[in-house]
Amino acid sequence: MNEHVQINCKEKMRELEKNVIAMNVNFENGSFSTLEVLEHIDDIDRLGLGYRFRNHIRRALDTIITPIDEVNVGHEESLHEASLRFRILRQHGYNVSQDFLRRFKDSQGGFIGSLQTDVEGLLSLYEASHLGFMEESELRESTQFAREHLLKQLECRENDAQVLERINRSLEVPLFHRMLREEARCYIDAYNKRQDANLLLLELATLDFNMIQATLKTELKEVSKWWENMGLAHKLGFVRDRLMECFFCAVGMVFEPQYRSCRVGITKAYALVTVIDDIYDIYGSLDELEMFTDAVKRWDINAIEHMPEYLQVAFKALYNTTTEMSSYTSIGQGEDILPILVKVWAELFEAFLLEAKWTHDKHIPTLEVYLDNAWRSVSGVVLLTHGYFLCNQEISKDVVESLDMYHDLMKWSSVIFRLYNDWATSLGEIEQGKTANAISCYMHEHDVSEEVARKHIKTLIDEAWRKLIKVHMACTKQLANPFIDMAINLARISLCTYQYGDGHGAPDAQANDQVSSVIIEPLMYNYS
Repeated sequence: MNEHVQINCKEKMRELEKNVIAMNVNFENGSFSTLEVLEHIDDIDRLGLGYRFRNHIRRALDTIITPIDEVNVGHEESLHEASLRFRILRQHGYNVSQDFLRRFKDSQGGFIGSLQTDVEGLLSLYEASHLGFMEESELRESTQFAREHLLKQLECRENDAQVLERINRSLEVPLFHRMLREEARCYIDAYNKRQDANLLLLELATLDFNMIQATLKTELKEVSKWWENMGLAHKLGFVRDRLMECFFCAVGMVFEPQYRSCRVGITKAYALVTVIDDIYDIYGSLDELEMFTDAVKRWDINAIEHMPEYLQVAFKALYNTTTEMSSYTSIGQGEDILPILVKVWAELFEAFLLEAKWTHDKHIPTLEVYLDNAWRSVSGVVLLTHGYFLCNQEISKDVVESLDMYHDLMKWSSVIFRLYNDWATSLGEIEQGKTANAISCYMHEHDVSEEVARKHIKTLIDEAWRKLIKVHMACTKQLANPFIDMAINLARISLCTYQYGDGHGAPDAQANDQVSSVIIEPLMYNYS
């Protein structure tokens, strides 16, 4: 996109944004029904425009947070409206209850029979049910009810392509679990086919997607130059060269234009994680890995004198990149974050080292012991910690304490990251000689088949999502959105990366298409 086109696009977007703001005011002042407001907000979010209208969305939601029994006396909410209301409010951090479900149940506690063919209601219920907490059993039951009857609708709606597409997409990946940029692209395409589409929103969403994508391409060039100058893939021929996949992960974690330095920093950190993970997994001896881990813990550049050349290369890259990032961030925020970055790197490598020892000793731990280490070794804490400091939020003097408050947020996001990773990579890792992953540990501990183990891991993934959502709700009251959203987004990009295989370690054509659709290929734009 050349400079002249960019200027014209920005002017057009400013004009469109003003018009959408004027439209939003009408939605805030009671001119529309609750359902119309909710559907409008849902469209804005799914089109990828939520970050532009946060304050307007908040004001509109504040008007409909009234306890459900007091809303619109005399107005009977449909299952679609009630479920959408719950989902939109909860995903925006409002404290809402699952009790709305009781109005749709009979005297025996089951859902009213007429709901079994209410496709709109079933879809909304299915999506809402994925924002439930562990203790909200009625929402968990709703997932099964909605899924069962949506599957039946697939059989009797063979001639309704749009409905079939919506059902299949929801059943494949629920909305709250989807990577935001990929969802925006898909929803823009789907929204464009709707007869009731708001053309203002559609045009703004298309331009916004393409402008963000142009920004991402510029950032990709920047980190590619850094990666080339670093020369790790050339100097260490045995490691994976996965810069594009690392950048895709960073985009998945935080896409908003103002967080450029955050994306660049996360990409660099993840590229280093990938390289050093290969050193621990497939190349280094235990003695060498212990030496490297100890040097990182002491943050001692002089320790490289005793290392083999390949470890010197890796340590210098880690040392220089981390020092540079901490210096840049400290200048901007007035706090020295280097000790914290060193701490999370050291903890990651200690987790790597333990896994290397398990492999060396051919030891298969119990699933509990494995996961206690594996949620750390998956690198989510390293990526999120870099993101925490690079998203330009205001940080208190006691930086360590303020970050430690969000331990559970990082933990459950990392557990999801780890379980999706193991789901996709277990066979390849066993072939490499690694003895421990979630599936093999469960199989060994309980003497069960892979199929049974995978079913259990799937249950753990669902439980981890529900725990993450509850922590997310608790944190929303205390911390600005960027970091909280980043933790949720790490879980989302993990699913996106590992849904069809190892999209990070061994990306196939489908994984490459996902990356291309978000970062490379713009949307067609032909609006007047």
